[in-house]
Amino acid sequence: MSTQAQITAGTEAKRIGHINEQLVCNWLNTINSGHIIDGKPKTKQDIINQKTGVSYSLKSVTKNHTQCHLTSTRRWCEFFQIDGELKTWFDLFFGIPGEDVSDGLSSQHRLIKSQIDDTLNGQSLDWFNQNKNQIFDVIVRRGMSDTPVDYLIWFDKPTGETQVYDVNDLEELVTTGRWIMNDTTLHFINANDDKMFHLQMKGSGARYNSSYHSLMFHIYKCF
Repeated sequence: MSTQAQITAGTEAKRIGHINEQLVCNWLNTINSGHIIDGKPKTKQDIINQKTGVSYSLKSVTKNHTQCHLTSTRRWCEFFQIDGELKTWFDLFFGIPGEDVSDGLSSQHRLIKSQIDDTLNGQSLDWFNQNKNQIFDVIVRRGMSDTPVDYLIWFDKPTGETQVYDVNDLEELVTTGRWIMNDTTLHFINANDDKMFHLQMKGSGARYNSSYHSLMFHIYKCF
């Protein structure tokens, strides 16, 4: 796809996204008035009820999963105050913008689990599981700008079906679940062994910049 085609597709996706937001907002107002589209950047809040202060994160989907968070490795490590050997693992597994940490082994300029020291892999997996609720807080509940939401709305674009979930109920699934590491990705599995989150290096778009090497989280409809 050419750059112009990518721009056109992105513009169209945003237009459709705004239409879907308005549809869901209108639906919420048939139940309880006062809802508006937030529309601010860098926030998890897509719809807010001006009367009650209740806020919603909207996921408009065509499949059983969708992106829920994207951030650079630098921003992630700064936010969680990650340094030392753990920071080394993030730099190897997700790559460093503008550098080839694989020394020519990978066209993505990153290393995969089997190419990284087992001790580093173990430390990183321990960190993900020790911080699973804090990670949930960032990727679902409040983001990195402290804009918390009370509910997640799952809007199925092909059918128009709309389901609303209490964020606290979703966090309970996280409390009893666990992160596991594969060769190129990490998955979060709930107590029923259903995949709830998927984490990968973005690996698309312009190569080797901070976006290309970002942490990209997807949320799966297992609830």
